[in-house]
Amino acid sequence: MIFDLRLRHIINFLLFFFSIICPITIDAKSHQKEEEQRIEELDAMDFIDMLNSVETGKASTLIQKFQAKEGKNRLVNGKYDPKRTECRVEAFRNKEVLLITIPAHLLFDPNDTELKAGAQEYLNPIKRYLKEPDMFRVMLVMHTDNTGSDEYRDQLTLERVNSVFDWFEDSGANTKYLFSYALGDEMPLKPNDSMENRKQNRRLEIYLVPGLKMVQQALKGRIAF
Repeated sequence: MIFDLRLRHIINFLLFFFSIICPITIDAKSHQKEEEQRIEELDAMDFIDMLNSVETGKASTLIQKFQAKEGKNRLVNGKYDPKRTECRVEAFRNKEVLLITIPAHLLFDPNDTELKAGAQEYLNPIKRYLKEPDMFRVMLVMHTDNTGSDEYRDQLTLERVNSVFDWFEDSGANTKYLFSYALGDEMPLKPNDSMENRKQNRRLEIYLVPGLKMVQQALKGRIAF
């Protein structure tokens, strides 16, 4: 009888324990599945769709203020200081998105697709924006000038942006919300009619797009990052 009573207590305890643990496990698996599906959908988006993949709605004003502060304090006053580098930092898409432009020659030798020595100095600051999943959606967009055939330009920008993406992956960054695009010479900053203009058209653009986590925080009245 005593043994049966103890066994009953053990069984009741285990039933109680699993009644608590199982919902948590199910919720965690459900959340993971939702995130995997979301990332799969994002991976299929083109450049424009990704840029507009999050509706900020009522959170827009606070996100604009947060991005302005982040751009000034972390980027302009950091590695991308225009007084010390050729890189630029701008507000984009109603001032909700930060756009960092890095000239291609700071990352690659002419016609090369392997990152040159020292290129990581211009990429390291971006790892910060990949730490919290879906706080930011980081877009790597590679451009070139109109030199060479269409096939050559497309392949050049593809291999270059892949090299940048691989660098983030190899350096241990979480690349779930890092997206790469090779646009060839589709979006020149200036007419390709001089050496200086072509030099400016050869560039890597990095877009820091607000993710769902940032929007959720902003709707609660505070962005903590």
